Amino acid sequence: METKDRANLTVSSIFSRFLIGFASGFIGSIVLGIVLFFSWSVVGDILSPSDVSPTEFGITIGSQTHPLFLSIITLGVFLAALVGNIAYALLSTIIEEKYTQRSTVITHIFFGNLVILLLILPVYLTSSRAFGPTGIALSSILHLIVTAFLTFLVLEILHQSKYLLVNTYGIILGILLFFFLGGILVGQSNGTLVLILSLPLLLGMIALGNRAVEVFYSWMYENYGRDFLNTDTKFGSDYGEKEDPSQDFDV
Repeated sequence: METKDRANLTVSSIFSRFLIGFASGFIGSIVLGIVLFFSWSVVGDILSPSDVSPTEFGITIGSQTHPLFLSIITLGVFLAALVGNIAYALLSTIIEEKYTQRSTVITHIFFGNLVILLLILPVYLTSSRAFGPTGIALSSILHLIVTAFLTFLVLEILHQSKYLLVNTYGIILGILLFFFLGGILVGQSNGTLVLILSLPLLLGMIALGNRAVEVFYSWMYENYGRDFLNTDTKFGSDYGEKEDPSQDFDV
């Protein structure tokens, strides 16, 4: 890894990255809270899901949700994810010297969130009909994870594509940490607290995992001199082969 990149890869930077992610996610949670508060104050209890949902065979499974309930939750999660991810990109480009293409990053995040919203709408509809509020909650978590994954990938692809594999492992570690801590939180807290902390915990854990893997890989590189996660490194039969520069775009 390059010297200028290793200079900021310290153990203390793991904690600072976590704070950036958590603060960004908390901003998004505030947006979600505002959307839900104003929605409930306008339409009232009509959005509350009923206790049962009869099927054509007369069997009751799950809960039935009001159509507006799904729309408001989807809108709230979308706005929360968009604001939280953009906030993370802004804070990262301000604090981290290696992140310089602020406008480009925010543009990709904005349009990426719109595309993800369109793609995930069928998931919301299907899960809502099959599992009621539980399905909507799971779809919301999936929505947040996909948008966060996009945000971190956009940041790293535009600024450090040579070590994208390192960041990919870091993002995966962060998501696993989120599920681990989220499972503990769900078992010991009420639904409101889980709703508030979902996005801050997700962005915080991914930021922490991403930087932790970077620090660990930098330590391995300094001690063993092996740059095996560099995308330019070839293994097996690919070793020694040169890329064809004439093929700029080849699917």
